[in-house]
Amino acid sequence: MAESTTDARRRRRGDELVRAIHDAVLVELSEVGYGRATMERIAERAGCGKMPLYRRWRSRDDLVLDAVERNLPVLAPPADTGGVRTDLLSVLEHLSERVLAAPVGAAITSLVGEGRRHPAITAAIRERILEPTSPVPAVLRRAAERGEIAAEAITPQVCTVGPSMLMTHTLLEGAPPGAAERIAIVDRVLMPALTAGAATARATGG
Repeated sequence: MAESTTDARRRRRGDELVRAIHDAVLVELSEVGYGRATMERIAERAGCGKMPLYRRWRSRDDLVLDAVERNLPVLAPPADTGGVRTDLLSVLEHLSERVLAAPVGAAITSLVGEGRRHPAITAAIRERILEPTSPVPAVLRRAAERGEIAAEAITPQVCTVGPSMLMTHTLLEGAPPGAAERIAIVDRVLMPALTAGAATARATGG
């Protein structure tokens, strides 16, 4: 006798159920957007009732944040190549190919695209998950310790501009940037900014 959907739902518990719910969240965000991603729709897509969702997460925002955080790949700084340019290229490659090209990346991109309509959840994703886990500051601090750039060149703007440009490209083009675009970001934006910061620091005696 075929197993009923109800029986299958009853047996799926713990980590397996959480994974199914998280997967449903990511698909909902990428396909219909945050505004339409209700707890009811997520539960239906996950193949469970609403109660498991409300027992684990107080609100839709808590569920979305948890799903993104738990599915975000580890964003550790790359191996030290001895040069800030090659380190930054490695970081942008990782972000493009392992984050933005993954289901969690599609979900994040969707959230960022809805930032004007839903600024609170977009800000929470950025401030609580993306910025604290970004490997860019560590890469730049490492370069400063080598004497390759000035510590004063490591500003919040420099730390966020690379990932932000990757996200913008993904939003506008529907896919993460390729190698040529990543090289342009590093060579035409990041390296000049770091060099200008170092020159300013020297000129002011910093």
